[in-house]
Order: sequence, then C-alpha cells, then structure tokens
Amino acid sequence: MYDSKNLLLLLATMAMLVVVIWQPLSRRFDDSDQGTDRLVKLPPFRKPSNARLVAFFLVGIGVSTVIIGMHHPQPLQVYQGTVASLVRAVDRQPATATLYAQHLTPLVPAAVVGYLVTMALVLPATLGRRLMILAHAPLFIAVSALSDTFVGLAEVAFHIPPAIVPVLTVYLEYLLGFMMVFRLIFTTYALPRVTRQPIGRRGDWRDTVEMLLVIAASTGIVFPFALWLISRVGDHPVIEFIILVSLRTAISDFIYVLLGLCKWAGGRRPQPGNEHPAVDIIIPAYNEEYGIERLLRSIDAAAGRYGGPVHVWLCDDGSTDATSELANATMRAFSYAAGDVVLGAHGGKAKALNQALGRCTAEFVFRLDADCAVDRDCFRYAIPYFLSDPRVGLVGALTVPKEPYYTWIDRMRCMEQVFNFGFSQVMLTEVDAVPCVLGSFMGFRRQAALDLGGFVTCALGRRGSRAALDPRIVSYEDVPPNLRDLRVQRFRWSMAGMMNFGRFTPWGNGAPGPRFWYQLPKSAGMRFFSPAHFFMMVLALQYAAIAPGATHNILRLAWLVLVSFLPGMVPRVLMLMYYRRLKVLLWAPLWIVFSMFKRVYLLEAALGCGVRPVRPPLALRGPAPRSARGRSPARTALPER
Repeated sequence: MYDSKNLLLLLATMAMLVVVIWQPLSRRFDDSDQGTDRLVKLPPFRKPSNARLVAFFLVGIGVSTVIIGMHHPQPLQVYQGTVASLVRAVDRQPATATLYAQHLTPLVPAAVVGYLVTMALVLPATLGRRLMILAHAPLFIAVSALSDTFVGLAEVAFHIPPAIVPVLTVYLEYLLGFMMVFRLIFTTYALPRVTRQPIGRRGDWRDTVEMLLVIAASTGIVFPFALWLISRVGDHPVIEFIILVSLRTAISDFIYVLLGLCKWAGGRRPQPGNEHPAVDIIIPAYNEEYGIERLLRSIDAAAGRYGGPVHVWLCDDGSTDATSELANATMRAFSYAAGDVVLGAHGGKAKALNQALGRCTAEFVFRLDADCAVDRDCFRYAIPYFLSDPRVGLVGALTVPKEPYYTWIDRMRCMEQVFNFGFSQVMLTEVDAVPCVLGSFMGFRRQAALDLGGFVTCALGRRGSRAALDPRIVSYEDVPPNLRDLRVQRFRWSMAGMMNFGRFTPWGNGAPGPRFWYQLPKSAGMRFFSPAHFFMMVLALQYAAIAPGATHNILRLAWLVLVSFLPGMVPRVLMLMYYRRLKVLLWAPLWIVFSMFKRVYLLEAALGCGVRPVRPPLALRGPAPRSARGRSPARTALPER
C-alpha cells in the first residue's frame, strides 16, 4: 500500500527539479549576443588547443578514478541507499526496495557528474562560472535518483517484468542526461540570441504524427532485441548499459528505414519535364584559384543537360590570387551558361553570398561552394522539386568527395556522406526533418531568401520551406588531406552547429515540425553529450578492473566497447555497397578511428567556445545600457543571415 502523502511529496519535488532544468532552455535571460541588426557580436572563440585536450583527458581519468575508488563513503552504495530509502518512503516494503536498489548501477549519473566536474576544472572560466557548472552535479544526481525511484515504484504497481526495468532506468537517465547537458550549454556558453523569425509553417501536425508513430515502431522493434541480447550476453548492469547505448544507433537506423517505406508508399520522385525556368547560381570565393575552373566547367556541362537559362554570379571576396582572372576566362569559354564576377571587399562569406544574391533575377537560385563541383544532371533533377510542390523551398544533393581518393580521410568522408546524404537525410525529408542543407549545393527560392534579408536554412524552414534531398543530384567536395586540416574543419563545423542550435533551440521560440522538435535537438544532443560517453567507457572499464566478475571483466568489456561501434558501421557498409563504392569497403575498419577523432574535435569545440560570466538575470539588472542609436543592444532583434 502506497503512502500517498510521501508519493505526492516526491512528485512535487520531481516537478520542481524538472522546472529548474527546463527553464534555462528557453534562453530568455541570455544577453551574450551584444550585436545589433545584422551583426552577431560574441566573445571570440578560442583556437583548438592540444594542452586543453590533454588536460581534459588527464583530469577526466583522475575524476573517474576518484569516483570508482572512493570507499568512505562509496558512491555506489550511497546512491543505492538513497533510492532504496525513497522507495521505502512510499511503498513501505523494505525487502522489495532493497532488492531493487541493489541492482542499480548508476553509470550514467556517475559519467555525467564526472563530465561536469572535469568541465568545471578545465574550462577557462571565472570562479563563479566554475561553481555554477559544479552545481549541475547534485541537481542531476537528485533528478536521476528520483527517476530511478519512480521506476522502482512502477515495477511493483504495474507488475513490470524485472528484465525490462534496467532498460527503463538507463534510458530515462540517458534522457535526463541529455537535458542536463543542454542546460549546461545554454547557461555556460555565449551563444547568439534566439531567432525572432516568425513561424509560417502549415500542416506540421501530419509530419509530427507520422514521426511519432515511426519512433514508437522503431523502439518497439529494437527494444525486444536489446532484452534478448542482454539475456544472451549477460545481465550485469554495466554490460546492459553498453548494449543499450550501442543500440540507440539501431533505433535511429530503423526510423530511417520506416520513413523510407512511407516515402516509397507515397509515390514516385518528381521527374524532369518540359519546363526549364531560368536559374541563377551564386558562388562566394576567396583565393580559390586551384579549383574554380573545375567548378565553373562542371556548371556549364550541367547547364547544357538542363536546357534552360543558367547564369553564374561569382563574388570574389577580395582574393589575393588569380581567382577573378581564371573565373572570367572560364566564363568567357562557356558553351551553355553565362556568368559574371562580382568584386567584393573581403567582408566575409555571408556578405559575399548576399552581394551575389542581390544580382539575381531568376526565381530559383543555387548556392555552391567554390571548392566543389557538380554532376551534369544536378539542375535537371533539382528543379522538378520546386515545380511539383510549392511548399518545397530547399533542395540538397548527395555530396561526396572528389575522386580519385588518395587518403584514408577521403574514404571515411565518402562513407560518412553516402550514409548521411544518400540514406538518412533523404528518408528524413518524408517528414521534413532535415535540419540543414549543405551549403556546397543548396537550391532555394529567391524571394523567400530576400524576405529574410539573406538566407539561412533553419530560418527558411521556420518560414515554411520544406527541404528535399535526392541522391540523383550529386555534388563533389574537397576533403581535408590530413588530420590537422580535418581538425580545423570539424572545429569550425562543430562551433557553427552549437551556434545554430542556440539560435533555433526548440524551447526558445517554438518547434514547428519534426525538423525542430526531433532532428535538431537529437543531432545537437549527440554532439554535446559525446564527451560524457568518454566517462561512461572509462568508468565501465575501471569498474571491471577494480571489481572483476565472470560477466564483467576488463577484457570482456573492452570487447563489448569495440563491438558497440558495429550498429553504426553496418548500415554505412550497406550504403557503400548500394552506391557501388566497393573499394571503400576495404577501409571500413578505420571507421572506428575516424569516429573517435570526430568526437575529439567535438570536445575541442566545447572547450573553445566563449564562456559567459556569472551575472544576475537580465530582468533583475535593470535597464541595459543603450547603444548609440538609442536602442538596447541586448534586446535588439537580429535578422537571420
């Protein structure tokens, strides 16, 4: 018999903690961005630093060792005792509560706490900010313990099979860990202000319903398999955790498969017809003399296959090499397209793009990167999407590395892109859940971009533009030739992803459709939560080394950690076979190494972003100082660029 008074008290406490976690996600008190109008003004980013990386890993290993090695008190016993006491306070069955708590291994709470403590020690920040980061640790332990308590109570009340309970506890802890990391990011880092773009989307409820059904079906497929695998491999909590974390990728892959079936049932893709409307192409370029001729020649060949008017506007953003001369010479030799070079003043890529966009007159515009090339059928297959559905406002391509492949990075990038833009992103277009279309090849409607004062993929999505991707539309990109250049590229991309998510957070200003409430937070969460995985693996291995057993010795766990990468590798291998990149298959084992490097570069971005000082909320500080134009810079609307 439950004690209703204590149950209500626990529910109220849980609700209060959830509000404490949830409230900062709206970012309504974040005035880090001091820019006005078209300018984002944030503290400068720090450059990638080997010293910071080494410090993070050394401190992280030290923190995890302390967590595992503590005996007075022992963290595991304290946590289990706390959950048992909370369960007994409601259920009043000591034996049941103790038995349930003894089977808990709070690996996720320990990993998140280790991550928070290490960030507080390593991140360049003021003492106040370090203390605020540390304050997340007891908050997460409290909400995690309450979550495990409610699962224990539900096990008794609803007669949940014991085999399912560990799975529920880990997934709930994992979800809460995601939310806690989001809170950490939004309260710690200096990010652009939340978008002010209005929501202009219609009909999202159909996409939302379809996405929810697909998520439920995918979970229903993977969940029983996880239980079966746990029963075969071993039921130790650490092993259960590694299996469940590895299978989270399988849930995503089944979502893509089910969306693909829905897409296939919905009819054929748009086919080229007799309409060939005019097309404008905008290209920002700065010191691109080595690749600009190849790009322009590929555009001319694509214009010949397309059959309609194609005009190229290349904005030379103050190049100091022969970019303009080579571009002019190549354009004069065009057989099908036309083109002009627009001279910029080295104001940056965004200004160059918008300067070229201002010269366009066609209804449909394609933005290309200067170091890329396009397939000859790209415009022929892209334009029908615009003509067949007025809701489509963005069209993307299958972007793969330029051939031939010389390095292992070329091959790993091929493996990555073939899966992302040849499979997963294509399937997500069924419910318009593609958060971003690559700038290397992006088609859009000119008027929609002009209405924004420039163009941003997510901003166009908020305004109502659906995205379409088709693997028949192919573009080719340059790939960093070595790890040093790959590091710079991924650092830049990770930082841009963090800034973009901060601006378009679904909790700050609405989440119109699965693009904003599912895929954007999911992809951002995987990036932000990636460092916590380091602690999970280290803690699991240290636990196996200190307290080995028949089912959880260090060799067995090391093997399981290695095998945990397989769910991510298998679909990528299948996509390589489908797209006939068979030679790349020989390099597939290096995918694990490539994945580890990507996680390190994600961590570098988290360590390099500007950190906010600790100040009272904006509403408590009184009027902000006014700018020269008489407006408060912290409250000035920021048009999307």
